[in-house]
Order: sequence, then structure tokens, then C-alpha cells
Amino acid sequence: MDISAPQQSPSVNLKSIALPAQHGVWGFWLEPSLAAMIAAPSWAGLCLSLAALSALLLHHPLTVMLKDYRRRKRYARTHWAERFVLVYGGMALISLLLAINLAPHPFLNGLLLAVPFALVQIGFELRNQVRHPLAEISGAIAFAALAPSILLISGWEWSLAIGLWVVLVIRAVVSILYIRARLRLEKGKPAHAPAVMITHLVGLIVLAGLMVTSLSPWLNLIGGLVLLIRAGLGVSAFRTPTPAKVIGFREIAYGLIVALLAGVGMRLLVA
Repeated sequence: MDISAPQQSPSVNLKSIALPAQHGVWGFWLEPSLAAMIAAPSWAGLCLSLAALSALLLHHPLTVMLKDYRRRKRYARTHWAERFVLVYGGMALISLLLAINLAPHPFLNGLLLAVPFALVQIGFELRNQVRHPLAEISGAIAFAALAPSILLISGWEWSLAIGLWVVLVIRAVVSILYIRARLRLEKGKPAHAPAVMITHLVGLIVLAGLMVTSLSPWLNLIGGLVLLIRAGLGVSAFRTPTPAKVIGFREIAYGLIVALLAGVGMRLLVA
């Protein structure tokens, strides 16, 4: 069928095309942006953060558009998806160019940290496995590369930039595993609670190692302990039944706590 011929559709839900369906993905952008901008605020960093936000928004309508193209069909939603792709893509490009122009120090090499993980996520999406845990973790780690890039803009050392990235990677990995286990328990399904706790403990040990080597502040240990206690209660028999949406919003709040502690701690570390 000619993809230039639009298929009739009674109505189009623009919100379902313009915005990501999963609330949790907002944290992928917000946490590294907040932590890095607290530690090293700059206009170039703000522009880079806006570029990342535009890329986040671009992902969903681009996926809708490409799926319709692969089917060689054109619906009313395809038309709107193309518009959103142009708008978000333009915003991302302009914001990135502004960041490059305003940055006093090079930072694009920091974004290279995201490339392998972004490719892994794309690979899962091409196989229609967007819910696979590795796909979710890879996407979160890719966005976490935003934080070290913002630090590099202000001339921070690579070691400290990587330290912040590792903190955010730990946060992403343990939280995604926890949320998946918690939602399974809420549905009465078996979950690997010991694996969730072991992952949190390993993350806490890594945070302690970063602190000992002066690559991360002690405040991050508080963040790690908060996540550990949250996980311990959440996957135990003492948890209270909670709707999935509430669990998701609470996790966003925990993420903000971790980001605030990381940002303030890194700022104090170099003060």
C-alpha cells in the first residue's frame, strides 16, 4: 500500500503520540540533569539538558512513525508523529548547538559513554522487546551519561565526572530491578527478592569504594542506604499493597532524593 495515502481515523489522541507512555522515563532525564546542574551549573549545561529532554520526547513519536512506515501504512497518527519528530528533533539540534557554542570546555566525549547502551536499547526495540530488563537498564544508563557531560562543560576532571556517572548507574540498575520485582509481588507473582537486596548491597559497597577513593561524596552513601531500606521493606512480607502508579511516583521521589544528595555532595567535594 502506498504510504502517501492516509488511512481514515475518527480521532487522534495527541498526548499518546507526543508524550512517553511510561512515567518512569522522566526520571531517566531528570535525575542526571538535576545532580549535574546542582554540582556545576552553567548555561551550556542547561542547553545540553534541554537537548536531552528533547531527545527523550523525540523517541516515542519517532517509534510510532517508523512502525507505520514499516507497515507501509499511513494513518492520521502518522501525520502527527511526523510533526512531533520535526519539532522535537529541531529542539534537540538547536539546544545541542547552543551547548556546543556556549561550553567553555569540550564535553562531547562524555556523551560517548551513552552510545553502547543506547545501541543495546535500540537492538531490543527492533525486536519488540522494550520491556526487557536489559533494554530498560541500558536506556537509563545512556541518559545517565548526561551528568558527566555537564560536569565536563565546567572543566571538571574526568575521574569526578565518571564518579557521578557511576552513582547514577547504580541508582538506575537497583531501582529498575526493584520496581520490576515489586510490581510482580503486587500481582501475586514470584519475584527474586534476594537478588534485589544483593544488588542494592553491591551498589552500596561500590558507593563506599568511590567515597574512599575521593571520587564520590559521603552523601551518596545516605542515598544508597535510603534505597536499600526502601527495597528491604518493599519486597518483604511487611509491605502494604500499593497501586502501580503510586509505586512509580514514589520511585521518582526517591530518585530526586538521590540526585539532590549526589549534586550537593559533588559540589561540596570540590569546594
